[in-house]
Amino acid sequence: MITPHFWIANRITPRTMDLAFRVASAGIISPVSRLRFIYGGIGARQVDATLRRARGLRGWSLSWVRTARQYLSAARAAHTRGEHAEATRCEASAALCYHYAQVFELDNLDRRNYLYRRAADLFRRAAPRLDPPALRVDIPWRDTSLPGYLRVPDRDGGPYPVVVLLNGASTVKEETGHWSDPFLRRNFATLAIDTPGSGELREHVSGHPDQVDIGEALIRFAEEHNKLDPRRVALLGASLGGAVAVRLAQATPDILAVVALTPPFHPSPYFRHLNAVVRQEIALVTGARDGELDAIVEKMSLLDIAPRLRAPLLVVGAGRDLVVPPQEAWNLYRAAGGPKHLHFIRQANHVGFSHLPQWTAAAADFLSSVAGA
Repeated sequence: MITPHFWIANRITPRTMDLAFRVASAGIISPVSRLRFIYGGIGARQVDATLRRARGLRGWSLSWVRTARQYLSAARAAHTRGEHAEATRCEASAALCYHYAQVFELDNLDRRNYLYRRAADLFRRAAPRLDPPALRVDIPWRDTSLPGYLRVPDRDGGPYPVVVLLNGASTVKEETGHWSDPFLRRNFATLAIDTPGSGELREHVSGHPDQVDIGEALIRFAEEHNKLDPRRVALLGASLGGAVAVRLAQATPDILAVVALTPPFHPSPYFRHLNAVVRQEIALVTGARDGELDAIVEKMSLLDIAPRLRAPLLVVGAGRDLVVPPQEAWNLYRAAGGPKHLHFIRQANHVGFSHLPQWTAAAADFLSSVAGA
């Protein structure tokens, strides 16, 4: 069911948004929406200053790039002082600023790709110096590989259960990796990857519902890595990645458990009502041309998949989700065929960015109970 609040929010066009930002700046964004950037490692004061500078959608990317450069300047100064941990933090924040800069660059794909490549390069340099380090990995799949970052709780321990973080349409591995701490504290390794159509794969491989052999590729990767336990590979997917996680787990019996965060369950009835920005994001992920998108979205449905799922499932729903109707979380929960739990946060927004500490803690508790970690 589409609520009036959902309907009104999705009537806002890019042109209306551009005008609002020109008149009042992106500083009109709600405090709740700002939490995405803060939990991504950007200081609250820097977030406020960045949004106030952003005039129009074009000004959005320019302002985030300016903040990224400020972080890089701070990183150089910290290195000079010998404060290398602080420098690493600033470099990782600069990378995320470049990622956030490309959010509204939907018509200028060259600039969008440039901004993301800059984000990926900066994060790759900082990753080995994070605590714990983020090890760059490439997971063989079909005739390519899935890029990711692996973090383990203790370099001398293992093998560890691992939770694979599957991104949505607008998130990338450099961002989802920031969700690792609750899982690392529970003795899980985390593997943040770019799924087809996103991040480093966006320019090379489009996403499609039939790519369920990714599940087997993840199991093989765990089997070949001495720090990971291939019998305890769990999936956590955000938004579109939540539906992907369910689909992979249903097709891959060796997957231990699934967390689906604000996932679409059966999107075709409401997809045409979504904001144009969201629709264009899905088109970019899937590589859909004119007239193809609705058919691809129809294939994303979990109506026939969820009843056949046997892995334990945690569905995280958000009562103030304006991208996926909140009822979709309930629909997936009711349809799922195996052991299942629902964690519904009435005040949360899409992907639970507003309540990230709460839902990550709940997900870590759930996976720990299943894995015996």
